[in-house]
Amino acid sequence: MKNSLVGCVILAMCLCTGCSTLFVPQQLSENYALAWGVKCDSPEVIDGDLNTISNRTRILISLPEKKSIRKVIVHSPNISTLSLYESIGKEGEWRLVRRIKGNKSPKLVISTQMITDKVRIFISDTRGSRFADPGDLRDVDGNTNMFSVQMDARPQIQEIELYGLVDKAKSKAPIF
Repeated sequence: MKNSLVGCVILAMCLCTGCSTLFVPQQLSENYALAWGVKCDSPEVIDGDLNTISNRTRILISLPEKKSIRKVIVHSPNISTLSLYESIGKEGEWRLVRRIKGNKSPKLVISTQMITDKVRIFISDTRGSRFADPGDLRDVDGNTNMFSVQMDARPQIQEIELYGLVDKAKSKAPIF
């Protein structure tokens, strides 16, 4: 009986105030990775151009100040497994935020809640064609033996985006 009364009160509040005031959709901020003062050890992944590609397996993005990051988007046609880390204070201290395995999408969207000024991404597996790395060995008798080693396809990271949430109360202009 109490539960139905509480439900009726909540329903009445929604109808009187309008549900839009209770459930305000959240809006993403601008892409922090494109902001002034951001540094990256692979700058082509934060240049805003999907046509530039990095083949690095480890990427570090440093923001000029700590930000609340709620969404990380990685554009890549072949990343299968990656780990996302946030800096947690002292130099060299990191916390694993999320590990993605078996990805098949060219756009990884990672929802998160972190407050940091450094983000690190490790790519540990790619999908797609593997390639042979040919070589030869010479033994002590002078004979040459051909061999090949199967190598994973190199990662192709087009862009990394970092977003927070816009505080709508602060972003509204005052009414005069």
